[in-house]
Amino acid sequence: MKSSGLTLALDVDSTIWDTGSWICSAVLEVTGETLDMEAITTWTHVLDAYGEQTTTVIFERVFDPARIRERDPYPGASAVLRELQVERGIQIHFVTHNDPEVIGPHLEPWLREHFGPGVGLTVTMGDKLDILEKLDAFGLIDDRPDTIGRAADAGLWAAAKIQPWNRDLVARRDDVHGFSDWWEVPDLLPPMRRGDG
Repeated sequence: MKSSGLTLALDVDSTIWDTGSWICSAVLEVTGETLDMEAITTWTHVLDAYGEQTTTVIFERVFDPARIRERDPYPGASAVLRELQVERGIQIHFVTHNDPEVIGPHLEPWLREHFGPGVGLTVTMGDKLDILEKLDAFGLIDDRPDTIGRAADAGLWAAAKIQPWNRDLVARRDDVHGFSDWWEVPDLLPPMRRGDG
């Protein structure tokens, strides 16, 4: 699993694609209500608002593996990550928390189509930081505050696409780099050369 060059690990949901818009669409389809994404600080908000049965239906629609091919990356994500691979020699490896047998066969072709044939993927039910160590990754882009905070605490470069649920962490920690637009990411990366790592 370990790469010979620099490796940047990335989460998938709410990091390279807009999971929130999918949840909003599913909430509207299932309940007829409009979800205010700015008011959400965790996904348990949906559970609290709609109960277990309705939330199950919503999340089954959102996270249906067969619908991955319908998703679009955030604007700029594909171009930026492809550029980092070609121009800076950075290996891109996606690490997502899910069932490997269920999600992997659907997610891997989508990632390679949008981010290049050389990207890696680890789908795990375990701790992402263990995977980062095995990859010898220099950093992580993720949306979950606990994961980003732990990565920064471990001395890794850490960043997040700013979301309502991670905004406070990004604001209070100088060692967590927040961005609103994927085109900001190259300037946030630490200085490095091919062969560093």
